[in-house]
Amino acid sequence: MAYNVAKEDLIEEFDIFDVSVDNEEIIDKLQYICLLYRRKAEQIVEEWIAYSSTSSLTMSLEALDQLEEQLASKMRTSKGEMNDVKPIIYNADTIQEIMDTDVGDDLFTAYATPKDSKKRLQRTPDPVVNKRFSSVNRTPVIMSPSIMSPGSSTPSQKYSTRQNNGQVLLWHGSVRNWKGSDPMTVLVKHYGETYNHLITDYKYMYQKFTDKAHVLDNIIEDIGQHLQESYSIESLSHVAMPIQESTTVIGRICCDSNGRLNSSSVLLEGSVDSSSGKRVQVNLSELKEFSLFPGQVVAMDGINTTGNKFVASQIYKGKSLVLPSDTTNSLLDHGPLHVAIAAGPFTTSDSDQYEPLDDLIKMIHQDTPDVCILLGPFIDSDQEFIVNMEQEYETFFQFLVDKLVMGTQNSKTQLVFVSSTKDAFHQFVFPTPPYSTEYLKKHDKEQQQYQRIHFVSDPCTLDINGIVFGITSTDILFHLGAEEISLCPPGTSDRLGRLVKHLLTQQNYYPLYPPPCGMPVDFEQFERYAKMSVTPDILIVPSNLRYFLKEVDGCLCINPGRLTKGQVGGTYGRLVVQPAENGQGKGVASRSAAQILRI
Repeated sequence: MAYNVAKEDLIEEFDIFDVSVDNEEIIDKLQYICLLYRRKAEQIVEEWIAYSSTSSLTMSLEALDQLEEQLASKMRTSKGEMNDVKPIIYNADTIQEIMDTDVGDDLFTAYATPKDSKKRLQRTPDPVVNKRFSSVNRTPVIMSPSIMSPGSSTPSQKYSTRQNNGQVLLWHGSVRNWKGSDPMTVLVKHYGETYNHLITDYKYMYQKFTDKAHVLDNIIEDIGQHLQESYSIESLSHVAMPIQESTTVIGRICCDSNGRLNSSSVLLEGSVDSSSGKRVQVNLSELKEFSLFPGQVVAMDGINTTGNKFVASQIYKGKSLVLPSDTTNSLLDHGPLHVAIAAGPFTTSDSDQYEPLDDLIKMIHQDTPDVCILLGPFIDSDQEFIVNMEQEYETFFQFLVDKLVMGTQNSKTQLVFVSSTKDAFHQFVFPTPPYSTEYLKKHDKEQQQYQRIHFVSDPCTLDINGIVFGITSTDILFHLGAEEISLCPPGTSDRLGRLVKHLLTQQNYYPLYPPPCGMPVDFEQFERYAKMSVTPDILIVPSNLRYFLKEVDGCLCINPGRLTKGQVGGTYGRLVVQPAENGQGKGVASRSAAQILRI
């Protein structure tokens, strides 16, 4: 395999993570590292992102020298471990040495008569203590604005000295006025059947393997039926049945091992009804174009002469669901809808002052959007400063809510809070229930300010004055990008657009299966709360990948980026949707204007 990485490949891969590599010396250094340590372009990008995020480094020759030292150290360590491993010899000379270790205890237990154990009984689930939070063992202090005064800690130096705040980085469409009109006339509600609205907590960690398998099989059946109807496929074959002529099969893409998917490890798993749940290896060598990831449901034509390998000749492109604007004629009676969008973290990694959140509140006060969609995490469990917090996490979150409500009382903007699994105070499960409303109930019901708050789940589908928003705070695009394999004709590759289209064609907010380690999906609840009933007019998918505004299958897809990135400021988005003329006319995406700006 060649490791002479092209300059264009390096620039393209780093650009996805918004890292500039326009310096020729830096590019030469990266090509040298790739050649020396046998790395591809995407692999060296992953090495750099992992190293720079832990060391807070920016791209430079000195930083690349440090990265090279780390790679060299890993290589020496791996070689040393291979040489140091020696087999254990069991004989009369070593028996006493072995019996003095844990191995000896295990051997003795295996042959001894069991006695009553005094060990603590194991219960499921057993609480697991996060090492980051293990030092938090103090008496909680009630949060107040005085505790969060600027004198309590050092503000972020890099953030406070930035010079490009307010810069427009990307735009879609055009509009003259970015200021909202009358936020109190905006109606925010869930879209679709009440049964599919996640509005309260639920019990998790109790799913059965049979129930999980049933959900996964239903996904194959539902998307398979949609593909059959879209392409008028008359009949389907068993995925593992030997057949000498071309046939059509439908199933889920799987990997033949625990490693990363590649073109030689693709399996197709059929549904229980059509293929008895069987799997067959797929040969992709005859295809000129494909884009696949584990969990994707596809239809393909091909030949399976032996029953053991399906040689694919065509993969049908996925089809999105119908747009809500195709089935309803909704009018925005109050005029254009103005929406601001920001995704956490809401403070830099070197400060607990939440200065970016303060600047966001100033923006809301200035632009007076009708709605501001705020996606968690609000107290990011990955940020180190929370270990030394003297407040309860939930009390601290309530302070942030109060801060937003009081700071926007003049604009009367509707505030939508989307929950996140990365919040230190919230449930670690997906779909993620909304934040607790018990705190809001403590306020006077007649107090209008707190009636502007809407706590919603991750994911959720909202109807805001007739416009359907699909929203998730989970970084599904990053997860998909790490697992997807693709073959595209030269000059036609749009990776970010391709990734977001997978969500629409797979008709749910998290189509990747199995999910990566650290992504706790409850599949029983997933079937009920994470599926799309329509293609939303607006899809909001914040990600660590590069921000974007893209129209995909008539849906305006927005990645506003993160409000902060490490120690520096990030980006947020704003959107204006014009009303349809006489209830007819163009789709929502074509009559919308959007921008991505630096905070």
